[in-house]
Amino acid sequence: MALSLLRVVRFMLGPPGVPLWIVLAFDTIMLMLVSCVILLVLPKKMLSKSKLVRSARNRLVRWLHRMVEPLPSMLLVVGTVWLGRKFGGGRLSNVPKAPHGVAAKAESMNDVCIKFSPTKGWNLFHEENFVVSFARDGCDLWQEQSFNKDNDCEDLSGSLKKGDRFKVVIAELPAFTRVKFRVCAISYWGRGPWSKEVTITTMAKPSKDLGFTGSLGPAWEKTGSGKKEYIWLQTRNEVHVRIPIGPEVRGKDIKFRAQPHRLQVDLAVGTEALELLHGSLANRIDSDDATWYIDESKDEGRFIQITIFKIEALARWTRVFEGDDHPEIDPRCVQWFVDPLNPGTLGDLDESGTKIISF
Repeated sequence: MALSLLRVVRFMLGPPGVPLWIVLAFDTIMLMLVSCVILLVLPKKMLSKSKLVRSARNRLVRWLHRMVEPLPSMLLVVGTVWLGRKFGGGRLSNVPKAPHGVAAKAESMNDVCIKFSPTKGWNLFHEENFVVSFARDGCDLWQEQSFNKDNDCEDLSGSLKKGDRFKVVIAELPAFTRVKFRVCAISYWGRGPWSKEVTITTMAKPSKDLGFTGSLGPAWEKTGSGKKEYIWLQTRNEVHVRIPIGPEVRGKDIKFRAQPHRLQVDLAVGTEALELLHGSLANRIDSDDATWYIDESKDEGRFIQITIFKIEALARWTRVFEGDDHPEIDPRCVQWFVDPLNPGTLGDLDESGTKIISF
């Protein structure tokens, strides 16, 4: 008897090293289950002697009935829907409605992720698949890709609300191209209306310095350079931004301000400070270490050189600033490696032979 009691105590305490809250939770659940079983198997003679025990048993039985009662009807509905879809061949479906909540996000130079939600009705037998149409922005030469709901779409809605949100990927798109998308559903009775169009720009192929370009503010016209874009590049630890300027611009004309999430460069013209480059940074920086100076090279002429340091070394920046005027580069093309003879060597671009769709 003593040995059996000892085994029970060891079982209740759980394995060594298990947190106390897990042990207490497990013991509470086990105690509730054992209590329920005891209430259900108690003989009527014992129940008649205690009104409290009898009331507790009656409540437990009513709760179990409420849990079990819907099961047959649920199984009947599920079985009927399965049979209708299996043998109806889609004829029991409705004419589909336009999907809603369409959103697009560039994942690389050639891939765009499309998320959308189907517009559901009351018909439980309704079945539909989807078609995504896309075209270059400003052009009406649409191309299409069909997606089977079960095989080609990723369900993002989870197990409780299955089929409420889907994700598909359109591949082989041209790099750094503005593309518009729309989605429609298709059933046995044909296609439904198209969703609202969404537009996204695919990522750009980075330069040899693992950067790209972006748009300057309205003050670029006053710099005398004739250039309205800045250039940025990155190393493993730093990001450099180069703003072209003409020979008349001096250091005293530049107003520079750096914050952890924002960078601001103004050009003084007379008594005014005009916006040369303002923007929210795509990545956080150490603003105390941000520096700038005026430099000149044979290829680029005069420019303002801004140097900021990455919080995370070896991070692959896709752009310096947020916004449509500051294109993203494909981070998969940014590769770092260390050459023993030159520790600062940058990774070569990943030149993949990806087939590209022609618009």
